[in-house]
Amino acid sequence: MTGRFPPFDEIVDGADPERVRLQATHDLLLAAGAPPELPPSLEAAPPEPRAGVIAFPRRRYTTITAVAAAATVLFGVGYAIGGRDAPQKPVQTIAMEGAAGATASIALLPRDAAGNWPMTVQVSGLAALPDGETYTLWLTRDGKLAESCGAFAVAAGTTKVPLNAPYPLKQFDGWVVVRTGTTQPFLLQTGAA
Repeated sequence: MTGRFPPFDEIVDGADPERVRLQATHDLLLAAGAPPELPPSLEAAPPEPRAGVIAFPRRRYTTITAVAAAATVLFGVGYAIGGRDAPQKPVQTIAMEGAAGATASIALLPRDAAGNWPMTVQVSGLAALPDGETYTLWLTRDGKLAESCGAFAVAAGTTKVPLNAPYPLKQFDGWVVVRTGTTQPFLLQTGAA
């Protein structure tokens, strides 16, 4: 039996720490002997089973594909036309005037659930400031700055910027624009808020 395999000492090094365990396993395999010969019935693989294929008429797939494509196109067109949120209509537009013909308008949008008053401020005629300097829109009370609604920069022509007033507006009596970091002069102002 050992004539078919090389001697164990040629396969495993004498200094191998696993030598004793490997020798025991080798001896068991030799004692078990060779596996039985393969029976002749298994020498050749059995024939593959024949699959039953059901043929569908081509028109059915064509119709299904056309309907799916049409649904996809209609969904896309519907999303493109009506899926976007329509811009909100202002609940109030507030006009502001300033020196040297500067003007502004505040389109106050509906108040959100958190109590914010989003707005779009459109400003014309304010001088462009050096980089890093801005203007600030304030709410006033008794003619004094009370709460800021945000800062913005301007360019030549008209500047349109979204701002926010997270305050109950009935507490205030006007709106003003000043150079950020100053309290006077009011570059743009209006009456009641």
